[in-house]
Amino acid sequence: MTGRETPQAASRGALTPLRAVLLDVDGTLMSRGQPIPGAVSTLRWLREWGLRMRLLTNIDSRTPETVCRELSAAGLEVEIAEIFTPVVAALRFLEQRPGERCHLLLSAELAARFAAHDAGEGRADHVLVGDCRELAGFAPLDAAFRRLMDGAGLLALQRGRWWQAQDGPSLDTGAFVALLEYASGQTARTFGKPSVDFFEMALADLGCTAAEALVVGDDPENDAGGARAVGAPCVLVRTGKLGTRGVEGDQMAVMVIDSIAALPALLEARRHRRTTATRGLRTGRHPS
Repeated sequence: MTGRETPQAASRGALTPLRAVLLDVDGTLMSRGQPIPGAVSTLRWLREWGLRMRLLTNIDSRTPETVCRELSAAGLEVEIAEIFTPVVAALRFLEQRPGERCHLLLSAELAARFAAHDAGEGRADHVLVGDCRELAGFAPLDAAFRRLMDGAGLLALQRGRWWQAQDGPSLDTGAFVALLEYASGQTARTFGKPSVDFFEMALADLGCTAAEALVVGDDPENDAGGARAVGAPCVLVRTGKLGTRGVEGDQMAVMVIDSIAALPALLEARRHRRTTATRGLRTGRHPS
């Protein structure tokens, strides 16, 4: 285990019981299509410890059902209700606005999922941007830009800058969102991490406060930044984007560990600190 917990983080979290964990997927539980060593046993340990979970991921090319099947096939025991992606958040947003329609800039799989909200050739209230790897060149981006200039608002499933593909770093959705923002002068409404709304929606699903949930991920911006924005403690792992880099300031993360395999030991230590601190309060003594 590497890294250290800041005194400020320790004082905030020592007496707060942990009820839930928000886990990232790519770079945290999975790498190059395979479970990271320790991921399977850690998920099992979290369940046995009675912690509720949401897999809080910015995957925006596939439906939550597909993500769930892929994880299950890889040996990770997850339920569909535990998969929380920008697709879930965007569908909830649009279902609350049944009369509004979108120009879709999505993968074929997600375009089918959002078919009920597709503007087709008609008027578009929004341009919805997700994974753009299937785009056939300039024309789809230009068509989306023209919709924006006609008055549509810009929606982004997420705005990650890059992601770690199996063959190396690859442009993420945020690069294309930034292009459309720059050209249209708009600022996109973003559904995925590090959006505060996204984290708060997941917390509401779990029925807990930010202080009662632990965010675990590999991305200082999307995971630690989102956790900090809602006031949740965060652990970063070195198996993904973070790698051997440091984080920007102690306030960005409670702890940095080598991998998800080290999480149970970290939480056991946290529980011990909480027990010791509680006993100290009852006896009037401060734990050393």
